[in-house]
Amino acid sequence: MPLVSGVVLLVVALVGGLVLWAVSRGGGLEAEGSANALPEGGGVSAGAAPSQDVPQVHLYEDFQCPFCGVLEGSIGAELAQRAEAGEIGLTVTTMSFLDGTLGNDSSHRAANAALCADDEGVFLDYHAAVFAGQPEQEGTGWTDEELLGFGAEAGLSGTALESFTTCAQGDAYGDYVEAMQERANRDGITGTPRLLVDGEPVGDDQMRALMAGPETLDEVLGSTP
Repeated sequence: MPLVSGVVLLVVALVGGLVLWAVSRGGGLEAEGSANALPEGGGVSAGAAPSQDVPQVHLYEDFQCPFCGVLEGSIGAELAQRAEAGEIGLTVTTMSFLDGTLGNDSSHRAANAALCADDEGVFLDYHAAVFAGQPEQEGTGWTDEELLGFGAEAGLSGTALESFTTCAQGDAYGDYVEAMQERANRDGITGTPRLLVDGEPVGDDQMRALMAGPETLDEVLGSTP
């Protein structure tokens, strides 16, 4: 898997991979998001409504980021299970800054499609399907047909699949995708993957460990198995 190159983003080594520094383009945060999208580009609240005394987890990623795919493969299923059980609060912000470096719009289209999947109640399943279908060659991206196909992989069928398809093809949440990127920029998120627990960034050593496997997740979350 080749390293990302380009002049728009500054590349620095971290967590055994790349951190890609996003440049703020300005713009507003007023865009309306999907069913569980937070105001002002704050990302998607995924899973069951948690109580306030559980760890609050915020995951920042770009669907084209290879090391985001590594993290998803390592702890994604565990995070999703805990979020669905209400054991953690999980917010996911899908950034799209890699489009500028890789010369495509796949991050934007995938993020929009994930928001459409949120409207149909399968955000986390769709999220997992996109990362599972990440191309081997970074920058190849996905065709529209592939992104629509992930909807079926996420369990959609019938009218739900039709609604998802219409939403994704129409770039229904394109403005909110841009708002998520801008909000992440304003919040000082300078690269992906980035994980915050109760508002505090997870350190580099812990991120490396999480990418290697889920064994340290309880320690990171400050909880016990």
